[in-house]
Amino acid sequence: MALQIEKLIREFRYNSVVLPDPNSIFTLEQVRDFYSTVYPEIISADIEGPEQLGAKSVYVFRRAVGTKGCGLTDMIRDVGELLHANWLDGEDADFIKELQAALARNEVTYIDHAARERLAELFNKHCKVAA
Repeated sequence: MALQIEKLIREFRYNSVVLPDPNSIFTLEQVRDFYSTVYPEIISADIEGPEQLGAKSVYVFRRAVGTKGCGLTDMIRDVGELLHANWLDGEDADFIKELQAALARNEVTYIDHAARERLAELFNKHCKVAA
């Protein structure tokens, strides 16, 4: 009996959409960042898995339940409301003002990974609705 070796293929899913692996050397977080340009709401999603289905390792992006808004635009607007309430100051206030300016120029999908993570952190800290 000959030994057969199969390479596991990563597959990603979000809602009912099957997302192929964009690059096998990407970390799970890099794959999430890659697809966040199309699905911006997954930037702060949890990555579940893998579940082995034959020769596939299937990962699922799950958005946090109980948050206001769903995408980068909503997150920027929600965190931006904190400026009016004087909840943000210094670097955080400047950061949100820059994002609001990018939003006004329709450049939201072009913000870098570090900015997306910082926005998600501010959103989760100040805007997340208790379940």
